[in-house]
Amino acid sequence: MGFASKNKFFALALVPLLIAGYASSNCHAQAADQAAAPPPPSDASNSAADYFSQHFSADALNPDVKSAVINANLNPVSFNRIVLHTRDQVTTTSQGNSGGVYTVEVTLENAGHGLVRRKENAQARGAAATTRFDLMYRGYFPFMTQNVPADKSTLSPVIEARKVLHFDTKTDGHIGFAYLYGAAGQATFADPGQVICDSGKRYSASQLNASIQGQALELNCQAIDNNGMVTNKLTFAYLEKYGVAVTLHMQNQGNSLDSTVTDFTVQ
Repeated sequence: MGFASKNKFFALALVPLLIAGYASSNCHAQAADQAAAPPPPSDASNSAADYFSQHFSADALNPDVKSAVINANLNPVSFNRIVLHTRDQVTTTSQGNSGGVYTVEVTLENAGHGLVRRKENAQARGAAATTRFDLMYRGYFPFMTQNVPADKSTLSPVIEARKVLHFDTKTDGHIGFAYLYGAAGQATFADPGQVICDSGKRYSASQLNASIQGQALELNCQAIDNNGMVTNKLTFAYLEKYGVAVTLHMQNQGNSLDSTVTDFTVQ
């Protein structure tokens, strides 16, 4: 994979895209270099939970990024743990990918400082398809991510923010996040990644699922690559009672995803 192609892949990876895990993980992850970070163990083991909590935490951030987060003096989210299930319809026009329907379990954990650990386990036709680990600001700005296919044969590297260039911590209005990034154990790319969002309507969060309390704020976001091109468009529902966003729609040049919340539990 050439530098330009690899740079585009990593820019796509450091946004919360299930599309990358579902429809295009095979074509991208096989070409990615292996990271220096240890591979995650089986989800069934206690060490899997340790991997998730240790490698996707504020303490695991690059020192410059950790300082930016700590110095922002951000309030933590209002929950300890949320588990939700979704039904995700992926539609694709990419050659060799057929899309499909996926059932997804999403675990959100309070990581302090406004950060959220996010683990997504996706299944297709009852068989595990992919697992994704993320560390994010309130569910919509990315700091770390890793895709893990079911057989771990094409394990992608941990992609991490290395330097924060711009970080809006409010939720409504026009907000943005710009950062330098790279793969664990590899050099930082010279060109930044960006996520830019605009808030939309407010509505009852119970419209998403009867178990969700409070109001939801629509966030319409764009991921922008190193050439200034919009690579992905995303729609989130920011759940104001819990202080975290859930993904409703994603679209890039070859794929789209529509997500429906089927179950929501605060633990």
